[in-house]
Amino acid sequence: MVATLLSAAVVLAGCSSPASEDGASADPADGRFPVTITHAFGETTIPEKPQRIVALGANDLAVAQAVDAPIVGAVQNVSGSGPVLPYLDPLPAEVLSISGETPTISAEQIATFDPDVILAVSAWQVADRATYDQLSAIAPVVAPAEGLYAASMQDDARQVGRAIGEEEKVEELIATAEGQLAEVRDQLPGLAGKTYLYGQARGEILPMVVGEQNQSTVFMRALGLDVPPSFKDAPASDDLAPGTVGVSYEEVGRLSDADLLIMTFAGADDRATFEGNELVQRVRAVQEGNYVPIDLDTAVALQAPNPVSAGWLLDQLRPALEKVAG
Repeated sequence: MVATLLSAAVVLAGCSSPASEDGASADPADGRFPVTITHAFGETTIPEKPQRIVALGANDLAVAQAVDAPIVGAVQNVSGSGPVLPYLDPLPAEVLSISGETPTISAEQIATFDPDVILAVSAWQVADRATYDQLSAIAPVVAPAEGLYAASMQDDARQVGRAIGEEEKVEELIATAEGQLAEVRDQLPGLAGKTYLYGQARGEILPMVVGEQNQSTVFMRALGLDVPPSFKDAPASDDLAPGTVGVSYEEVGRLSDADLLIMTFAGADDRATFEGNELVQRVRAVQEGNYVPIDLDTAVALQAPNPVSAGWLLDQLRPALEKVAG
């Protein structure tokens, strides 16, 4: 799934149209609605505050649920740890019934929820105009402002908040998440100036997420960590995913440039291959005990964090962060 997320993080070509600075316009005479949301495929007008919401992305679901929005259909967790993400409240099976693994969305299934808005800000399956148009025939669809994971987690959350008329509550979520990041940074000042690498063992290639604007990079930078200088200017391969650098096992010694190494795995065999590799065992972070293998839930949360997952993600990474800071 992380491989799919990495590969799906493409910039969508969209049309711009007149709107306010925050990407939404509304007639003040009618209150907050109707509201028009500008996004990668143009713009979407939502006539009234939604009462039947379908959330097609994990982050769409997280933000909408956290502000008590009326969700009637939602995407399932794909990690195998459970039907719902570990940092979210349970949902009825009839709500949590949209597959998060299949590359296509069933418009027929979405129509059965009778939605009045479809949230697809973080939905990797809605990455093309044809799918967007198909779903738009059912209900207004809200896509990412520029492209999948191209904006910050804060701005993606704001896109959801505007669509469902809960801007103030979403700003509270954002403030809480930013406070959690600041608290860890203040408690662990030793993180400042340290370096990290986050990647995945996938076959013979190790894609390392190093793009300056990748959401995981921005998240870690907020803690004081950054990718090593040797990776900052390294040529990225769009064949893997935007903002990633592919490292082969023959050149795995390059990972020693990082103080902290965080890895996830496409499968159990990939982890065994990675950890059993003699060159990997010589990597500085591995020898110093600063190598952190993470499960799929944590990997997805780090690859595409949201204001609701931030505190949970920090808890998962806290032991490693404390060790590196020390």
